[in-house]
Amino acid sequence: MKLHNKLLSILSVACLGLTLGTAGASHFRGGAIVPSIDAQGVLTATVTTFWRPAAVTPPSASAIVMPGSGETLLSTTTDTSDSRYTVVNQVWRSTVTAAGNYQISFGSCCRVAGILNLPNEPNNGLRSTIAWDGSTASTPIAFNFSSIQPEVSRLTGYSDSIGAVSPDGDTLSYARTTPLSSSLTNLSNFTQPPGFAIDPVTGVMTIPQVNAATYGDNTSNAGADYAFAGVITATDASGATTGTVGFDWLFDAVNATQNRAPTVDDAVINALVGDTVGHIFTGSDPDGNPLTWSFVGQLGSAPAIAPTFNPLTQSYSWDTTGSAPGTYIAQARASDGSLTDIGNLTVNLSTGTPTGVPDGGSTAAMLGLALLGLLCSKKSIHNK
Repeated sequence: MKLHNKLLSILSVACLGLTLGTAGASHFRGGAIVPSIDAQGVLTATVTTFWRPAAVTPPSASAIVMPGSGETLLSTTTDTSDSRYTVVNQVWRSTVTAAGNYQISFGSCCRVAGILNLPNEPNNGLRSTIAWDGSTASTPIAFNFSSIQPEVSRLTGYSDSIGAVSPDGDTLSYARTTPLSSSLTNLSNFTQPPGFAIDPVTGVMTIPQVNAATYGDNTSNAGADYAFAGVITATDASGATTGTVGFDWLFDAVNATQNRAPTVDDAVINALVGDTVGHIFTGSDPDGNPLTWSFVGQLGSAPAIAPTFNPLTQSYSWDTTGSAPGTYIAQARASDGSLTDIGNLTVNLSTGTPTGVPDGGSTAAMLGLALLGLLCSKKSIHNK
């Protein structure tokens, strides 16, 4: 059972000082920190940050604040697949020696200019927390912030799932928050985007069309119209908080006269350990552009057998034999050559007698299998 004693390490957000020529040269767009800790107290933080494409400053040791000792940057990867922004993914590590609640934070000095609900360009920071009982590995939240679509259509409004899971089996809840800042007075003009809401149970983010229609354009920096912020909270069976992940990014309001991002459909499959889960990711582009596909990864506990993905057919397959029961999210990305979207396949895996091959693919694909006499057992299909 996790301990939730008095905070052992309260860490302030460090501000990363950068030399900037003009307000237009500001560059930070937001991000999130996702922590986990092993049974020996090795604390790992996966840090995702978003930047103006022409100006990227990956978090450094002067900006990342972690508890414990031996703080080390293990890896840095840069994703430029979407022309609107650059994503930097880093893995940081340190070691703690005592049970407690720990905080990890990152600070960057300057937002991109011209954000409609954050005009003062405050110093901004990210913060997440994790509880450790001193002897048990803990991964309360798994979250890929890049999977959220930042594009808001003025014509239809907005809906997208946060797409987080708890490998530890904790309960996740969601809320809007005020972005962190090393100078809170600079946030006096911050409000959440008009109409923006987060469902506290499902994590679905929405903006009604009547509100989206009023969104203006950031004339200083394309794709950076409104700032939004929230927090994911994990609680165990006793109701104690096991971890939090704060997130903070920007919406891009669009209409039909410009290139728009593709949409990848989400789906849900219920399966039993031992089943082979099959799914064909589907999506479309509102402008009719051809799409190329790639597999992003899978959230949840480490699978005993790695899933496979065919980018030519968009086919995903996972032999769940030996994997732990729980919720998993497989993610595939579609690109029109400039803009991208990531779709979530949620697999709810439970124990019992394997049923065969739960299939989240198309009705036509399933019918074809039936005609071939390959459907020899019941399947549970729950596409959204």
